[in-house]
Amino acid sequence: MEHVKVGGRSQPGSDRLLMRQAATLLAADLSLGELFGRLTEMLAEYIDSSVVFIALARPDGRHSIEYLYDHGDIRRYPHIELPQGSRAREVIRRGTAIWGNSPEVWAPAGSTAINLDRPWTNDSLSAMFVPMTAGGATLGCLSVQSVRARAYEQFEVDSVAAIGHFLGVAVQNQRMYQELQRTAEYDRLTGLANYAKLSREIDAAIGQATSTAPAVIMTFNIVNFTMFNEVYGYIEGEEVLQRVADALREFDDGDTLVGRSGSDSFMVLLRAGTSDTVRPSVARIQRRLSELAYVSRDQNVPISLACGYVLAPLDGGSRHELLARCAQRTRRSRMRACEPIGPGNEEVLALHASFEGLETVLQAMLDRDPYTRMHALHVHGVAKEWSEYNLALDRAALSTFLQASLLHDIGTLLLPDSVVVRPGRLDAGQQAAMRQHAAFGRSIVAGHSGYETVAEIVGQHHERWDGAGYPEGIAGEAIHPLARAISIVEAFCSMIFDRPYHRSTSEDAALIELQRCSGSQFDPALVERFVSWRESLATR
Repeated sequence: MEHVKVGGRSQPGSDRLLMRQAATLLAADLSLGELFGRLTEMLAEYIDSSVVFIALARPDGRHSIEYLYDHGDIRRYPHIELPQGSRAREVIRRGTAIWGNSPEVWAPAGSTAINLDRPWTNDSLSAMFVPMTAGGATLGCLSVQSVRARAYEQFEVDSVAAIGHFLGVAVQNQRMYQELQRTAEYDRLTGLANYAKLSREIDAAIGQATSTAPAVIMTFNIVNFTMFNEVYGYIEGEEVLQRVADALREFDDGDTLVGRSGSDSFMVLLRAGTSDTVRPSVARIQRRLSELAYVSRDQNVPISLACGYVLAPLDGGSRHELLARCAQRTRRSRMRACEPIGPGNEEVLALHASFEGLETVLQAMLDRDPYTRMHALHVHGVAKEWSEYNLALDRAALSTFLQASLLHDIGTLLLPDSVVVRPGRLDAGQQAAMRQHAAFGRSIVAGHSGYETVAEIVGQHHERWDGAGYPEGIAGEAIHPLARAISIVEAFCSMIFDRPYHRSTSEDAALIELQRCSGSQFDPALVERFVSWRESLATR
């Protein structure tokens, strides 16, 4: 087979012209790919060469050829890993040149074909391998080879070695530029796009969005992240941020950009889609995030993220307008147990009783934190549904039951955040403080005329059938019947929904636990009624 030979024998003095042109080329504003290509063409013009390759070193030791000219065949970024024992790998290790005018000199142990698909091109007789150096480090290897014996002289090796050094400097500068660019556009901790990059991409997406092909902006905020840092420490807090980032990164592709937009907040931009695909896309991301938890030796603490989202141009025409609306919906999501809030589901949750005169303290409780709010509303809703099945309450009793079901934890207003929203189990002192909330709640409600019975129920909802409850340790029939009913609903709701200190369990497991505690913690007759109701729902 006839081999292609590029260039001819160098003449003394041509090295100076080669160096001048190389210096001009290396000073040009070129990408590494363009630089490698132009440099290869230039070397082939001045130096006898059938093969030219540039290999780059990698920290993991998997050094690879990233530009290859092989007998007329050009391959850019082939990522050909250098085999162990190769001359180029040895040059990278030693940082000194290897060359010779016969294989016995430069490859005494034999050479391996670079192009496995073209093994016949492994026919070099003369070769030089020079290090690409910068800042005292060897960044790669430049090799020039010829099919002709005795093709090279020392001055040619010196010229190629100098070019190798300049090429190493160029590679280092490119990497430094890329790192600076990455620093300017990507978050240091998570590696996700930062707010500056997100802003530019959002502006571009808004310009291309239409009402039928909207751009979607989602914001996520970690609930009670400040408290998490205080309880577990900032190192664990960074681990939580990284877990959220890793989960979101799974959705980062050409149509979706994921970024960190604040200390405890993230953003997702869905550039392409239709009105029909928005909700499924949002649900898919939220479903993945709902799986996250901080797992320590003896705890499994949910990592909860509030989520608000907007559609451009339907929700606004500018980035500032859209992000303001998105932030508003994210705040509402915090109050709705991290349910994603977008267009069409911003309505206020309905209350099932009158709270005239208690509006201020009730709103203060509902605004305290998302867990308290959603737990109270969940207990309130379940109490209403149960009452319709087999409690047979008259109008006055029903009103009292529903009022007390929503207000049962209002005493937590007088407790610090370190107790109420602590992520994880409470220590003994914090548990003792938490046990005061029933008595605190009774005092708060009793201060409002017309709520005396509600106050009694609120004060007793943690009393136990066997007398081992709090705050007074009363037992059995001495506990108000509606307080006995609320204690069952409250325990059930605590088990089947995430709380700051534990993951939820299944409804079946919760019902089994209620039955296990029937006659000790709970009124057995009311447990039987409650379980009968929930089992009836499963058969519908």
